[in-house]
Amino acid sequence: MLTNRSLLATSVVLLASCGGGGSGPNTPPAPPQDNGTLTVTISDAPMDDVDRVWLSMGELVMTDEAGIEHRHAVHNGEFDLLRFQGMDSHPLVSDLDLPAGHYHNVHLTLHPGTGNQGSAVENGQGRHGLSIQSGYLPMADLTVMSGQHLVHTIDVDLYRGMFQTSDGFELRHRGISSVNYQHMGHLIGEMDPQWVADCEMEFASLGLPGATFKHLAYLYPEGVTDIGQMADSSVTRNDQRVPPVAVSPVFADAQGDWHFVMGFLSEGHYRVGYSCLGHLDDPQADDINGGQFVIYRDGGTLTVSAGDSGGHQNVHQCGNGHAGGGHGGHGG
Repeated sequence: MLTNRSLLATSVVLLASCGGGGSGPNTPPAPPQDNGTLTVTISDAPMDDVDRVWLSMGELVMTDEAGIEHRHAVHNGEFDLLRFQGMDSHPLVSDLDLPAGHYHNVHLTLHPGTGNQGSAVENGQGRHGLSIQSGYLPMADLTVMSGQHLVHTIDVDLYRGMFQTSDGFELRHRGISSVNYQHMGHLIGEMDPQWVADCEMEFASLGLPGATFKHLAYLYPEGVTDIGQMADSSVTRNDQRVPPVAVSPVFADAQGDWHFVMGFLSEGHYRVGYSCLGHLDDPQADDINGGQFVIYRDGGTLTVSAGDSGGHQNVHQCGNGHAGGGHGGHGG
């Protein structure tokens, strides 16, 4: 979002280097191993109808090229994920000293919610335990370079990845991604207010009580070339539509301008779609073919650039942006 609250936190985890074996008087000591440092942060795409998403993190786990598993405690591991949206993030591991090299099977463990302990979701119906698929948040492989600092951010798309179950809530891997800060950018979208007004008018009978709507922006990979290829956020499909890679709410600021923010996107080319019927988009059902949901407008193509050092803020206008009166492809 354009206006975010940031919690400044610093956590430093040091890895002690242990030497093995002795050396005789004529054997020179082994040179110190070249090291780099790693910082891991976490952010989320916001979700309606939820007051808090309380995460209780455990360890950062990774396996090096020799097959040795490394485990490092997460500091400041208990926090409300909803406080770190859009371009904001929360540090989980800061300046971790690591031997240079490639690491795979990288993930963060999560303490599942039981009663009042561990991870949980709070909404109007109370507190509910939160679990994670396979017990961990997956991350991309890491390559630590000698003398360099690597920053990776985990982005949790709650719209696509969090589901309510009979036992509470579950985070699934399909809504979780991680990206190297050097190769990512943020997206600020300006939504045409005429699209918002037209969508609400055309689908007035499908609004929520009080004639309200849930406005969402859907981001699709480069291969999507028109609105007919844009899918809802359902898990499985029986057609050729392409699911979004990110979903974010569209909202009006104090000046009445409509916009959305998607943070920590891998640099590349995308296409954006818009709908005012987000309340009809159930991630566990195909609501385009089996319901009343539609992608209302094609917001066009865009490029996310990382900039010179990562984290570039990219601005995209859907239709005529804040000026209004735009015309885009219609999905009805």
